[in-house]
Amino acid sequence: MKLDATAGFYSISFFNINIETEEELAQDMFCQNEATFVHEFIHYLQDLVLPYNIRYNLSNVRWFFNILESAHSIGSINRPFREWNHESDILRTQFFRGFGESGSIASVSKIGDVSAEYVMTSGYDNHLQMYRSHRVYEYLLPVWEVGKSTPISYHLGARDILEYIAYKIERKNFPDRPPAPQLPYESIDLIFDKFGLSHITDDIRLCIAEYCLYNDAPIHRLWTLLDNAESKQCIMNSSYKKIYKHLLSSSTVTRDRQSEALIAKTQRRLRQFASELQMQYGGFDEITKWILKVNDFVGHHLSGRFIFSDLYQMNGDEMFKFIHDVIRCIGVPLVMNARKKYISLRFTDIEASQFIQFYILQNFIYFVQTEETRCPIYDFCEANGGACDENCIVNKQRIIKGNENCYYRRFLENYGLLDIKIV
Repeated sequence: MKLDATAGFYSISFFNINIETEEELAQDMFCQNEATFVHEFIHYLQDLVLPYNIRYNLSNVRWFFNILESAHSIGSINRPFREWNHESDILRTQFFRGFGESGSIASVSKIGDVSAEYVMTSGYDNHLQMYRSHRVYEYLLPVWEVGKSTPISYHLGARDILEYIAYKIERKNFPDRPPAPQLPYESIDLIFDKFGLSHITDDIRLCIAEYCLYNDAPIHRLWTLLDNAESKQCIMNSSYKKIYKHLLSSSTVTRDRQSEALIAKTQRRLRQFASELQMQYGGFDEITKWILKVNDFVGHHLSGRFIFSDLYQMNGDEMFKFIHDVIRCIGVPLVMNARKKYISLRFTDIEASQFIQFYILQNFIYFVQTEETRCPIYDFCEANGGACDENCIVNKQRIIKGNENCYYRRFLENYGLLDIKIV
């Protein structure tokens, strides 16, 4: 799933930044496409610190394991893949209903009253040793585009909040950049206006938006917060510092009814992500070490703060110094241009090779759900000196098996899929 800026996108859950330029990328990304890189870097940081994003990281691990398990059980992968187990089905329902729209709307004249629809799902709770039912919400917003008389239904979701945060920070530091489409980049502003909170400052709005991403249903959390008379009054009468302190000191309640501080939730999910990578998959040792390093970094440098709200408060020099410091400490695994030619920021060749396998995993999950015939990483392989030929266009697996230098072959071999028929 992609998060887009005007000239780039970030692959949520897979730690790769994409800059839509034909130019070769340089190690000092601030010399090229500066505003785009900052926007996508914010998305990269969101993946490392926000519990909502880390939960999606975990979901992708579970989905891939589901595909593997099915492939080895049946002996083939029949596309489009639909052999989802109960857990994967629930996670897919939660994500697609909660993440939101994939498109954009350039200019909005007005919005209507949202409709919140939900479905019931049931999953096993290990803590309580029982099945629990819960609602999975989908928020649909009637939207009138400028110059049009009939509304369209826009699916609000976590994407709107993630893009809103990145766009606010980008626009503050690059005010001359052409404006992005109102939806999703200004969705939260439209919602605040709808609730009669148009006078609330951007720093307070962004802080509330960030807080909501510590919840597994961010839009639902935002809506219940703004639709509550008491909390709405608190927002109207509080300063930024007071709101920041109040939200930061709050906690979430786990499914076994335990209270959990916000930063503790981030650290718990990062540990879980590293543990599942280590247990479920071979060949990801360096990624596991990196996740543990990220967890340590979050604990020592980002603990006890809303980092995106803090970034919004920084001036340009402070923000760039912070980004440089993050890159120096934990790097950026893959940054790709429009041709998929990649560089790694502060990663060794061995570490980068594992993130390439992770990038292939991302494309493979998508590939098996389609009827696409071309190799899922053809462009990447072609741009980075892989062994591409006409067989890759039709993805002839029998021929790929004999190609020792094929990125995709190494991936299939690593997960025991080389002799599994993919049809």
